[in-house]
Amino acid sequence: MRSSLLCGTIGLNGCSVRLLDQPSISWTRLALLAAAAFGLMVVFLFQDIDILQFITDAQSPNLHFAVNRGVRLLMNDICMLIFIAAWFQDRAVTRLAVFIQLVDFLILLPLYLLIKLTWEGDSEISSPLLSQFHRLIVNPTLMILLIPAVYFQRLMKKDE
Repeated sequence: MRSSLLCGTIGLNGCSVRLLDQPSISWTRLALLAAAAFGLMVVFLFQDIDILQFITDAQSPNLHFAVNRGVRLLMNDICMLIFIAAWFQDRAVTRLAVFIQLVDFLILLPLYLLIKLTWEGDSEISSPLLSQFHRLIVNPTLMILLIPAVYFQRLMKKDE
């Protein structure tokens, strides 16, 4: 029996195309999805807490800024990895999400920190360009964009 809870259909030239064939949803899967969503909410609510102050007496505001953004990025991306793994239950999609997380953390975050701390310092207010870059990097935007991208790819494969 198929569950339509996570299965979407869209009309395309009068025909209905199933985007995602999923087996009925389990309680474990629902719990993982809920835990990931709750984790994202907790990260958002406590984003202003200076994590480094609990660990060390370091006085560098740039170090505090970089560590806080790095930890927030990791926590957001781990929650999104759990969400994506539970939502799609597809190793290929999960591997792609891990790859995106690694690029985000190892390339885009250092680039953002270099530009932000060099041009503007550790202030919370950024220029319009860096503000958008911040949203893309530190918030789970890249991982969230993966979800419709996977659906679009599956739709295109079904259309062929």
